[in-house]
Amino acid sequence: MTRILAFDTSMSSPGAALVEIRRVNARIIDVSHVTTVSSQPHGLRAEIVEAWATLFIAKHGAKFDEILREDFVGRTSRQNHPVFSAWGAIDQALNKFGLNFTHPAISQSKVKRLVVGNGKAEKSDVERAVRELTGYTGEFATDDCSDAAAVALAWAIEKGLIKEGDF
Repeated sequence: MTRILAFDTSMSSPGAALVEIRRVNARIIDVSHVTTVSSQPHGLRAEIVEAWATLFIAKHGAKFDEILREDFVGRTSRQNHPVFSAWGAIDQALNKFGLNFTHPAISQSKVKRLVVGNGKAEKSDVERAVRELTGYTGEFATDDCSDAAAVALAWAIEKGLIKEGDF
């Protein structure tokens, strides 16, 4: 069994997913997100993200085999600053438990290509593929939750733990 904690990181609405792989079957254990308000200072928003991530990690006993995140490449510092502040907040949450990301961030296009079969897939395609690969019937409150699950699934597909999506 492999327990994968994955994040789709942003400052406005980061998502997290805990996915368990047993043999060749993937199952979503839990998903979560938090929403911050753009009128709040970045420092406060980062603290909210850190608190949310800390609670999610603690809820699941801080026991994960792999910890992953989706990559982000912004064109300007105005785009990069909020996302990298959120990255730092999640890093801080992980560090409280002596944890760290176990692999480099995975690009959005690679996640989509591995999970959906198309590097330019739409959010609805990603959600559908995640549901097909996991049998998940629960609610995804935001795209960020299904995107986080897709990050975990992309890594599992790349490592040969489950089969690539073909939807």
